[in-house]
Amino acid sequence: MKNCFLLCVVSLGLASGQVTVLQDVDLIDGTGAAPRKGVSIVISGGRVRDIGPSSQIKPPSGANVVPLAGKTVMPGIMNLHGHIGLVKGLTQARENYTRDNIDAHLRMYASYGVTTVVSMGSDIEPELMLRVRDEQRGGRLSGARVFFAGRGFTAQNGYPAVLPGNKGVPYEVSTAAQARAYVDQMAKMKVDLIKMWVDDELGRYAKLAPEIYTAIIDQAHKHKLKAAAHLFYLADAKRLLDAGLDAMAHSVRDEYVDGDLIAKLKKNNATAIATLTREQSVFVYADGPAWLDTPFFQRGVSPETLATLKSDAYRNKVAGNPDAPKFRTFFETASRNLKKLQDAGVRIGFGTDTGPPGRIQGFFEHWEMELMVQAGLTPMQVIQTASKNAAEYLGVSKDFGTLEKGKVADLIVLDKNPLDDIRNTRTIHTVYLGGQKFQ
Repeated sequence: MKNCFLLCVVSLGLASGQVTVLQDVDLIDGTGAAPRKGVSIVISGGRVRDIGPSSQIKPPSGANVVPLAGKTVMPGIMNLHGHIGLVKGLTQARENYTRDNIDAHLRMYASYGVTTVVSMGSDIEPELMLRVRDEQRGGRLSGARVFFAGRGFTAQNGYPAVLPGNKGVPYEVSTAAQARAYVDQMAKMKVDLIKMWVDDELGRYAKLAPEIYTAIIDQAHKHKLKAAAHLFYLADAKRLLDAGLDAMAHSVRDEYVDGDLIAKLKKNNATAIATLTREQSVFVYADGPAWLDTPFFQRGVSPETLATLKSDAYRNKVAGNPDAPKFRTFFETASRNLKKLQDAGVRIGFGTDTGPPGRIQGFFEHWEMELMVQAGLTPMQVIQTASKNAAEYLGVSKDFGTLEKGKVADLIVLDKNPLDDIRNTRTIHTVYLGGQKFQ
């Protein structure tokens, strides 16, 4: 994984000879250090060449100097849980999985400052996403950087394969030997991680058996790949961690987490990803959220999609789900568990599960940050989950995640400081990918 990313960085550097100086910014570098005011950032070859007080940084001759007094710079958002290519509007279908749709989704993420996204197991044509990723790492970067898990794993007739538009998306496995063989296939394709679903959707569907997910994790580790799991139940989370799980792709939602789970997460050096917007997405449209009327949301959806989301028919459909009252409780449990894990020193990664219908790419990442603060994290902690922590989980922190000398210049320029109000991440002035202005 690291070698591929280093190749990408080298290629970007060769492609860009222009030196850019972002002058007089307030810098949040993602490390957790206090923000620095009146800083200049010198970018060359796609990387941060120098950072220091503007009074001490003399722009090189011929540099593109961008005066940004009063602006705040933070690292680009790294989303550890997204889905790419299967949805158009509010419809998920196999035929939507095209190069054009993948590229459109990656551009949408990047336009909202999401500079890296992990495609979590729904790549029905892994070869296509492999080409996208490898072209990026060869220097063709026109949207968010992508990591991918190829096709994920579930039980025979398990979730999410049973849902509309999902048949044939994950591997449906019934034996440990079969699971190991499929992991070998994904590893041969050089995926970045392995994803599985261990969830029966409140008892409705079959769930991966422990001997099968243990085999998946073990085989992934033999290929030096991390394994992440969609999960719901506390008991499953503990068993998965005992089997060596590297990341919980969602919060535990049936119970409050306990010291035993915390100890297992720390023992594995595992990452916990909350995806609070995912929990909200299954009931929030019944409430007619006020953000439907904001330009920041509306620029990420078509007029037709917006009209549907605001319609009485859609609101009634969401409100009429027989499990709707439970969904709100699951969200509250997930929020409380996030705060407890953060306070206990577990590494929290940033993820949203955006991409499926109604989980709007770009906007939901910023809403996720707001919900994380409402759960009790500080704005600085939230920014770290989407920068330093995410890069550490992906194994690329040498080059990505924080804005420090020598690292890749993936960053967002904001009109207002998100440490004052996390919703200020939405005041996007400019996005830079590999030191190049994206918008």
